[in-house]
Amino acid sequence: MKIKFKSDPTLNEEIEVEIKAAPKNETVNDLIDYIHKFGEKKYHLLPIKTDDRIVTIKRTEIIKVEIQATDITFYTTTEVVKTTGRLYQVLEKLGDGFIQVSKHGVININFLESIEVGFAGNMIALLKNNLKADVSRLYLPALKRELGL
Repeated sequence: MKIKFKSDPTLNEEIEVEIKAAPKNETVNDLIDYIHKFGEKKYHLLPIKTDDRIVTIKRTEIIKVEIQATDITFYTTTEVVKTTGRLYQVLEKLGDGFIQVSKHGVININFLESIEVGFAGNMIALLKNNLKADVSRLYLPALKRELGL
C-alpha cells in the first residue's frame, strides 16, 4: 500500500481522502470503514441496560456475546450480564478485536485459545474461562482472515 500526502490550500480545514485501487475489494471496503470510524469517540466502557440498572463493563474484559431472540448475554472475565437488543448494534459498539462467528455469536479474538471441529462438522471456538462458541461455516473465512490464515 502506498500513501501520499498532497497539500491543497483550497480545502481550508477539511480533509479529502481518495482511495485508488484496481478493483474495489474487501481491503478497500475495510479501509473505507476504518476511515469512517476515525475520530469517533472511543470509550473503554460499554454501558449495558439491564432490568433494574445500567451496568458498565470494560470492552477488554468481554470474552463473548450471544443472542437468543432478543436476549443478549455478555460473558466477561468476571461476570455474566444479560440485556435485550440486536446483535448488529452490539457489534458496532464493540469495535476492533471482536468478530462475529455465527448468527447468534460474537467473540473477542484476544480470548480465543483454539478452534476445533465439532461433532456435526461445524467448528467450535474454545475461549478463556472454559467458554465455547459455535463457529458457522459462513463466518469461518472471516475468522481465518482475522487470524492471518
